[in-house]
Amino acid sequence: MFITVKYGEKEEALFNPYCKTMLLLEDIKKRCKCSTDVQVDLSDQEGNVKHLTDAPLRYANELLKERESFVLIRVEKGEDENQKPQYTPLLNDDQAIDAAFLARLSTKDNLGLHSAKTNMRKKGRSSDRGRDSQRGRTGAKSTTPTGRRKSEKR
Repeated sequence: MFITVKYGEKEEALFNPYCKTMLLLEDIKKRCKCSTDVQVDLSDQEGNVKHLTDAPLRYANELLKERESFVLIRVEKGEDENQKPQYTPLLNDDQAIDAAFLARLSTKDNLGLHSAKTNMRKKGRSSDRGRDSQRGRTGAKSTTPTGRRKSEKR
């Protein structure tokens, strides 16, 4: 499995995402000639930020699709924690970085990783409620291991 990272003057590099995201981002910074003090992340071709920096200990292959191409972006966080980070693409390609890409990139909140966790929690709760309504609340009597009701007589 590999991913393609686009950066610089229409350059590309292949990376193996079977590692922790912090290690992948360090390798990307090194091979894509970024300064060590710059914080980077990836976005897909549409401008959806992957928020790899929010999950440094997760494996990148859990968050990224196989053989997908990504754009390297710089993340600039403000001094205030409530302020949204600014994303700047580190790719000079007018065909890939168009107005739609920049608009999507600038309007993205930190939803990627956090919303997935929230949705998983919600799904778990709703499925538990469904099971409760299917069992026990209908007034059915319990059965024996053979399937007969305890109150039945032969």
